[in-house]
Amino acid sequence: MDNFPRPSCAITRSAPAKVNLYLEVTGRRPDGYHNLVTVFWPVAGLADELALELLGRPGCELRTGGAAGVPETADNLVCRAAAAFAGAAAVAPAWRFTLTKRIPVAAGLGGGSSDAAAALLLLNAAYGTPLAPDTLAGLAAGLGADVPFFLRPEPALATGIGEQLTPLPAGAAALPLLLVNPGFPLPTAWAYGALARTPRPPAPPVAPLLQALAVGAAAAVAAAGYNAFEYSAVHKFPLLNLLLEFLRRRPEVLGAQVSGSGPTLFAICRPGTPVVVAAAVRAAFGPAPWLWWLPD
Repeated sequence: MDNFPRPSCAITRSAPAKVNLYLEVTGRRPDGYHNLVTVFWPVAGLADELALELLGRPGCELRTGGAAGVPETADNLVCRAAAAFAGAAAVAPAWRFTLTKRIPVAAGLGGGSSDAAAALLLLNAAYGTPLAPDTLAGLAAGLGADVPFFLRPEPALATGIGEQLTPLPAGAAALPLLLVNPGFPLPTAWAYGALARTPRPPAPPVAPLLQALAVGAAAAVAAAGYNAFEYSAVHKFPLLNLLLEFLRRRPEVLGAQVSGSGPTLFAICRPGTPVVVAAAVRAAFGPAPWLWWLPD
C-alpha cells in the first residue's frame, strides 16, 4: 500500500466547451492525423466538471452518473489521459474520477477533449506538478487534436494537428453565442471520411477573421467564419441545413455555422438577442434541439 497515495478529498476542475470560428483541413498525415488551420474560441459558462480523488489502493475508476453516450471504460478520454500521465510521471494509478457532463457528447464542442485535459491538469496538480508544461502538451497531442488547446483554453489560432497554438489578442471579451444541437451525435471519424466525398468551395483566408478578432468586430468575425465540415454535415442531415438556414435568416444573427466536426451549430448574435433567437428556434423546431446561451 505504500506505493499508493493516501486518500484525499476530491479536487475539481471545470472542462469548458469550445467552438471553431474557422476550420480548414489541409491534408492527411502519414500518422493518420489531419493537418488543420483552426481558430478555437472557448465558450464561457458551458463546461463539464471533473473531480479527482486519490485512493489508497490501485486502480483507476471513472464515474459518470450514467451520462448517455459516455463510457465508464478505459476507452474514455479521461482514462486514456490518466494512463498517459501515469506512464510519463512513473506513478501507479490509484484514482477515482467523477465526471459531470454538461457539454453534449460527439457534438463538435470538444467536451471529451476538454475532459482529458482536465484529467491531466488535475493529476499534475495532485502530484506536485512533476510534468512540465511542454510534457503535458505532448501527452495532450497524443490524445487528440483538440486536447492541447484545453490545457490553456484561451482564443487561439491552431495549426499542425491542432497542437501548434498561437494565442490571439481578442479585442472582444465575449461573443454573444447561441448553441443549437439537433439532438443526435455526429462521430468525428465519419466527418473526416465524408470530407473527400463532398464538394466544397475553397476556404477563405483566415487573416480577415484574425483581424476582426483583434479589434472586437463581432459582425466581421461572423462574416469571416468558415468550416470545411459544414458541407458534408448539412448534406447528410437535412435537419442541420434547415436549422442553419433558419438561424441565418434571423435579423438578430450576424452569422451562423457548424462547430468542429458537428453537428452543433453556433450563431453569433447581436448583443442581448441570443435568448430571442433561442425562443424562435424552440417555437419553430419544438423541444428536440438542445439550446444553450450565456445570459446577458
